[in-house]
Order: sequence, then structure tokens, then C-alpha cells
Amino acid sequence: MDVLVTGASSGFGRLTVESLARRGHRVVAGLRDVGGRNEKAAAELTAFAGNPRVVEIDVTDQDSVDRAVAGLDRLDAVVNNAGGIFAGPVEAFTAEEAARQLDVNVLGALRVGRAVLPGLRRQGSGVLIQIGSLSGRVALPFSGLYAASKAALGSVTEAWHHELAPFGVESVVVEAASYPTNIGLNATVPADAERMAPYTEAVGGFTQAVIKRSTELAADPQVVADAVVALVETPAGRRPLRTVVAHPGQLEAVEAFNRLGAETTRAVADAMGVGAYLTGGRSS
Repeated sequence: MDVLVTGASSGFGRLTVESLARRGHRVVAGLRDVGGRNEKAAAELTAFAGNPRVVEIDVTDQDSVDRAVAGLDRLDAVVNNAGGIFAGPVEAFTAEEAARQLDVNVLGALRVGRAVLPGLRRQGSGVLIQIGSLSGRVALPFSGLYAASKAALGSVTEAWHHELAPFGVESVVVEAASYPTNIGLNATVPADAERMAPYTEAVGGFTQAVIKRSTELAADPQVVADAVVALVETPAGRRPLRTVVAHPGQLEAVEAFNRLGAETTRAVADAMGVGAYLTGGRSS
């Protein structure tokens, strides 16, 4: 299959590109700043087995996204992995900082969707795979902006899931737990030190607790890439809306939450008289 992966320079994106290429898929790796800070990553990806193609793509710029997609002959799957995390107490972030978080994690996916969906609808097939997070379901302290962005991404994915189904196009999300990737190392913290100060001790304790548990679990981010590969290779019409990739305890809890959410969506839609517009039509 022909697959585009955004945010492919490192982390889940890089692992996904390499995993898909090993499986024989024709992969296009989307990176920012290919001739600058990501030049080394671009060269390594191009030389990887299967020879993934590298394209310049900045999901915060619609023109950049459109140019990248216009240069592709065909797409069967699009993996929206590009994203970042703004970590810290909500109060300490300005509205402008919050807008940047949403711009990358939510509007970025919308820009990619606008670029690829006309082609997918015309061919009557394809799948959008969003890399979401458990934070999209459960908002914890000091990750409120990130959680808000991933919750919004999940909502967009679910709406697309129903809207695109009549055209043979699927929209799904991978809800990933916290795994050791560069996203945490590259987290953006509030610039307002004065507003941050009252929370410093709590943020420090929270961060240490997360690091300690992650070390104990020895989690491997490859499992997220494997889940994406499995979705790409799943026959059309059989991909679940939400795929949870998490440690025991987290996994069961979020899957139960998702089942209840699906039942609630169905009940509300039926009560509004619009159940026929959900994927699968009206419930009996």
C-alpha cells in the first residue's frame, strides 16, 4: 500500500515508517526542515530498507501540506503523527501558547485531511489514521492543553469516521499511552515563570512519578508502530474507530470507557433521530 506518515523524523513516526517499509509498503515520510535540522533523519530514512521517500511537510502550513500531497501519485493510508506537547499548569500558558498547541495537534490533522481527502473519496478507498493519546480520554494534571488537543483530535476523527464512510474512506485513531520518545524531551513549558512558580514543586513531583513508573514498565514505543501497521493492513471495513495501545490497567480502563462512549453516541444519535447517519446506520 502507499502510505504517508507525517512527523516521521523520530518517535512513533520514525518507527512507523521503518516498520511499514519492512513489510513492503511504499512509504512517504513527511518531515519539516528536511534541509536543516532534520537533514540527517531524512538521509537515514531514504537509505532505510525499502527506500522510503522523504517529502518536506509542515502541518502548520496548508501550502506546505498541499505541495507535498500534490506530488504523490496515490495514497491508500495517511498516518497523522506530527504533533507536540505543551506541559505545565493550564494557568501558566497564554492563549497564544494554547493556540500553538492546538495548531499542531488539531489543525495540522485538518490541513492534512483537506489535502488528501478529495483523492481518497475519488478512488473510493483509503484510511486516515490519527496518532492520539490516552490523554484524549483522561485529562491529568499538568497536561491540560495536550489533553484538550488530543480530545479534539479524537472528536474530529469520530466525526470523519461517520462522514467519510459513505465514500469508502475510513477514519480511525490510535490512543497511545506514554512511551519513551522525543516528544517528552521536546515538550514546551510555559514562558511565564511567575505564573509557573506556585506549581513548581507539584510539577516536579508529578514528572518524577511519571518517569519512575515508565522506567518500571520498560515500555517499548515499537508497540504503537506495530498497531499502526496492523491498521494499515486490516481489510477495509474492519478497522475499529479506536485502538488503545497501553499497559495493563490503563488498557482495560480506556477500552471500557470507549465502549460506553460508543453506546452513548448511538443512544444520543437515535434519540435525535439521526442514527441513520452513524456508521452502520440506525440501531435496532
